Amino acid sequence: MGNYLGNIWETITTMLTGMRVTLQHLLSIRRNNVTLQYPEERWPRPERNIGFDHSNYNVIRSRLHVDIDDCIGCLKCERACPVDCIKIETVKVPNRGEDIRSIGHTGITANGTKKAMVVSRFDIDMTECCYCNLCTYPCPEECIYMTGGPNSEKHEIDYEFSEYDRNDLIFRFAKKVSDEEIESATSVSSGEES
Repeated sequence: MGNYLGNIWETITTMLTGMRVTLQHLLSIRRNNVTLQYPEERWPRPERNIGFDHSNYNVIRSRLHVDIDDCIGCLKCERACPVDCIKIETVKVPNRGEDIRSIGHTGITANGTKKAMVVSRFDIDMTECCYCNLCTYPCPEECIYMTGGPNSEKHEIDYEFSEYDRNDLIFRFAKKVSDEEIESATSVSSGEES
């Protein structure tokens, strides 16, 4: 019986202690010190002053972006990723460097490199990404980069990419292309030349 009454006493005192703390917070609340209803309301981002020229050093840990038209399908970024969040599939082009615009790809990059592969899948799962930026360094065409910072002229910084569904954080940069589509596109473009 004593144990039963002790449990009741402990329950009542614990509950009153919690209610006292809640009442103190309720009475001492400061104006505009409440939770914002994100995504409708957002706190303004403060100016960044990191002590040196921001464009010289990439301290940005934003999302990855890919200029898919410049990707040659070398898979170096996929191999460099320590958490395997990059998934790339390529399809060999029958005639190297031929213009295959009908399926959404060109045969030459912005740097003038001829493409031997068409990237049929380039997915980045940002839920797995550890923002290490290691995938950007081995890319020979510099087509994968973190947004913002030194790359702000290519793509603005993007911090707010939260989604309700986790699958919406898988960014798909390439359109699915089959072998048949590539063969039909190259046969059409070679037929136009003759």
